[in-house]
Amino acid sequence: MTARNSEFRAGFSKRIPTGGIQKNQDASVSISTKKLRILPGLVEPDVLQSLQLLPGINSPTEDPAGLYIRGGTPGQNLVLWDGIKMYHNGHFFNQISTFNPFITKNTTVYRGGTSVRYGDRISGVIAIESDDDLLEKVKAGGGLNLTHLDTYIKVPLSKTVGLMLAGRRSTTDLYQNIAYNNLVRKVFQNTRANIPDNGEGATPEERSRQDDFSFSDSNFKILWKPNDNNKIKFSSIFAENRLDNNKTILVPGANIEAEVKDVLKIRNFGFSLHWDKKYYNDISQNMNFYFSSYDQRYNNIEKSTFNNSIENLINNNTIKDIGGEYTVHFPLNKKESLDVGYQFTYNQTGYEIKTIFLDDPGFEDDGTTLDGNGTNHTIYSEYKYKTSKTFVNIGLRGSQVSNANTFFIEPRMFSSYKLWNDFTLSTSAELKNQQLNNYLTYNSAFGTIKTLPVADNVWILSNNSSNNEEVNVPFINVVKSMQFTLGALYTYKGWNFDLEGYYKKITDISSLSDLVLDLAVPDDDDTIIFYGKEERIGVDFLLKKRIHNYRFWAGYSLSKTITSFPFVQDSYYNGNYDQHHVFNLSQTLQVKKFEFSLGWNYASGRPFTKIFRDDDDLDGAFIDPKGINSSRFKPYHRLDTSVTYRFALNTSEGANGMGMIGISLRNIYNRKNTISQGFREIQDEDFNFYLEGFENKSLRFTPDFVLRFNF
Repeated sequence: MTARNSEFRAGFSKRIPTGGIQKNQDASVSISTKKLRILPGLVEPDVLQSLQLLPGINSPTEDPAGLYIRGGTPGQNLVLWDGIKMYHNGHFFNQISTFNPFITKNTTVYRGGTSVRYGDRISGVIAIESDDDLLEKVKAGGGLNLTHLDTYIKVPLSKTVGLMLAGRRSTTDLYQNIAYNNLVRKVFQNTRANIPDNGEGATPEERSRQDDFSFSDSNFKILWKPNDNNKIKFSSIFAENRLDNNKTILVPGANIEAEVKDVLKIRNFGFSLHWDKKYYNDISQNMNFYFSSYDQRYNNIEKSTFNNSIENLINNNTIKDIGGEYTVHFPLNKKESLDVGYQFTYNQTGYEIKTIFLDDPGFEDDGTTLDGNGTNHTIYSEYKYKTSKTFVNIGLRGSQVSNANTFFIEPRMFSSYKLWNDFTLSTSAELKNQQLNNYLTYNSAFGTIKTLPVADNVWILSNNSSNNEEVNVPFINVVKSMQFTLGALYTYKGWNFDLEGYYKKITDISSLSDLVLDLAVPDDDDTIIFYGKEERIGVDFLLKKRIHNYRFWAGYSLSKTITSFPFVQDSYYNGNYDQHHVFNLSQTLQVKKFEFSLGWNYASGRPFTKIFRDDDDLDGAFIDPKGINSSRFKPYHRLDTSVTYRFALNTSEGANGMGMIGISLRNIYNRKNTISQGFREIQDEDFNFYLEGFENKSLRFTPDFVLRFNF
C-alpha cells in the first residue's frame, strides 16, 4: 500500500541525515530502527518506542504501543504493516511493540499534512515497511533478552525470488525475572493479578496464584521481481497474546473462598499482496489487497467453594477488515504529477458480553451483543508540484460510507517554500473522519469479584445492532477532525531546528469511553450517549545534531487540550491526556565497539477528577465540585540508559557474522510516577456499594539484558 508512494516520495524529499531520523519534504518523518540501533532504556530497538523521539508523539501511560500523536488516542492512529491495518500493536499488554525491529526496513509517520491515500483515522499515520533485501544473499540472525527471543532468515530462492521468515516468542512462561516481575506489577497493579514487591511476604491469596502468560509474532514475506518494471510482494503477520491466571481469593463481603480463573487470547492476523508496475513515460501503477483479522476473547470463570456454583463471564471482540486499492501515477511534466486512485474497504465488528452458569447448562443470561458491518468506496486524487524551492501537494478524498449512509469529502493540502538555502516554511490543512473507534468499557471496575482490565478496550463500528431488545443501542456518530499546521525548518552547520505549530478540532466525540462523564450526569437522566468536541493547540520543537560519533535529539512540546460536553458541564475542561509540557532528551556515543545511550524524559502531570463517596447517590460517588479534570498529578520524569558491545564472528566455513551483548536500565532513580487514574466499586461492611478512584504508577527501576548474533 505504501511501497510506490515511498519510492516517489524519496525522489521529492530533502533528507536530513541525523542517525536514523529523516524528515521528508511532504512533512512525514522516516525512522530507521536499524540506523538508530540503540535507544535509552532498551537493549534492542522498538519500532513504536523509537517514534517517541519526535515531539508531539508520546505515551502518557508509558506503553510503547500506546502512542498519542498530538493529543490523539492510540485508537485514532492508522497503523499499517506492509499495508495491513493493525488493531493490536503491543505484546505484554502494550509494553512491547508487536513489530519485529530486525526485519523492519523503514517506519514513516505523519503527524500532520497526511496524504489523501490514508483514511479511516483522525490522528496520525504510522506506515511500517518490512525488509526488501531478499534477493542479495542468505542472511540470518537471532537474539535473546529477559522477556523474549527471536530469529529470522532471508533466502534468495533465485535471481528474481526472495523469501523471508521471522518469529519472536516470549520466555516469560518458562522463567520469570526482575524485568517480567516489574512489568507485571505495572500492568496489573491495583488488581487481584498483582504480585508482591521484593522482600514483602506473600498473602495466602498471592501464594495460590498460578500464571501462564506468553506472546508471539511471526512474519512471512515473498518478493518476486520478474523484471525491472514489475515487483510483486506477499506479506503476512500473525501476533498473539495469551494469559491464563488462576487464584483462590476470599470473596469480599462474604466469609467464603472462590477459585478464579482468567483466560485471555488476543490475535491479530493479516496478509497483503502488492503489485507495482512501471509503464512508458514514467507512468506507474500500484495495486494492493489486504486482509486483517482481530480476535479478543476473555473468560472470567468463578467457582465458589461454598456451593460449587460456576460462573463464566464471556467478553469477546472481533474485527474483520478487507480492502483493496488501485492507484495510477501520471507525471505531467518535470515539475508536476498526478495520482488517481480507488479504495474499497469492508469492515465487520462484533462485541459480546454475557454470563454462562457452567453448573447449570440449561440456564444463561442473554447478555448483549453489538454487531456492525459496512463498506467504504473511496476515490481520491493528489496533485504534486515541485521546483527547487517549492513543493505543493493538494489532494481530495471522497468516501461513501454505507453504515453511516453518508458521503464524506476530505480535502487536504500541504505546501513548503524554501526562503533561503537552509530555511524552509511549510503549512498544511486537512479534514478526516473515523467510523471504527476504540472505547474503554470500565467493566473491570464493577462486580463483587472484579475482572481483569485486559479486555476493557473494545472496537465498535458506528451504527451497531444489538440482540438484546432491552438494551437501547444508540447510533454512534462518525468522529470528524480538522487540522492546520504551520512550521519552519532551519539547518546550520549540522544543527537541525524543526519548529511546527498545529491546531486540531475534533467533533462528535462520544461519552462511551469516560466513566467520569457518567458520574457527572444526574441519576434521573437516562441518556445513554451524548456528544462533545475537543480542541488541541500546540507547538513541537526538535533539535538534532551529530558530532562525529556523538549524536543527540532534544524534543519539546507545548500544548493544550480542552474538551466540551455541554450536556454535562457548561464550560470547557482539560482533556484527559492534556500535558502542557513534554520534554525528551536522547543522546548516544559510540566508542570503538561500544555504544552508550542516555535519555531523560519530563512531562507535566496529567489532569484527573477527584471523586467523593456519597451513599445517597445511585453510583455511590460524586465528582469534585470544581469540575472535571480540575486536579493534576505530579510532574513525570525518568532517566534511562543503555550500553551495547558489538564483536565480529568468524565461522569455520569462512563466513562472517556479528555478535552483540548489551544491558539497559529504565527509571534509574526509581521514581514513582503517577501515570493514570483507575476506578473500582467497593462494598462496605453494611453492604453499601460506592465508587473510589486510585492511582496507577509507572514502571519502577528495571534492568534488561540482550545477546544477539547475525550472519
